Amino acid sequence: RPRLETPEPRVALGPRLQSAVQLLGSGPYALLLHYVPGFDGVRVPAENVLGEEGAGMKVALSALDNGRISLAAGCVGIGQGCLEACLSYTSERRQFGRPIASFQLVQELLAEIAVETDAARLLTWKAALAADAGTRHTLESSIAKYYASEAAVRSANAAVQVHGGYGYVDEFPVGKYLRDARVTTLYEGTSQIQKLIIGRQLTGENAFV
Repeated sequence: RPRLETPEPRVALGPRLQSAVQLLGSGPYALLLHYVPGFDGVRVPAENVLGEEGAGMKVALSALDNGRISLAAGCVGIGQGCLEACLSYTSERRQFGRPIASFQLVQELLAEIAVETDAARLLTWKAALAADAGTRHTLESSIAKYYASEAAVRSANAAVQVHGGYGYVDEFPVGKYLRDARVTTLYEGTSQIQKLIIGRQLTGENAFV
């Protein structure tokens, strides 16, 4: 494991971050960095340097491009989970002597989830193919992340609607899907940031400054 020569950063795990809405499958913690005496005295051996000297921003941005593809793939999973949960529930839940899957407005919600999830999946595959080919894929990854995260929120919201009051009951997974989907529009760059990245890639004009 790479280490910094003394004095080096000392890392401690802070208290668990608590909130009313959180990813239930993960444990968000605050990362506390204690520097002794600080970065001013830290020397990094040449063999521990990641990338070229002075190119740290390029390395960081390339990591974001790949991370956004992974996040988009997770959002596709949320959408698919919503669809499968809804298909199961609507085939079993009966009203007026027939399954609610036969109702027009329920089918409308199911169709919206299916279409948005498939669209997000294809955009994610496109970005992943560009990454595998070794080409610059900032535009593709931002499009995939933006669309897939927003589609996941819409799909999860529709899934809760399909389940009615049961959408808020832990017995069914769609409430968790909505919580998990919502945060995907925030990390790896918010949806608003993705729009600026997409606009910059399309026009060559930087709206960040």
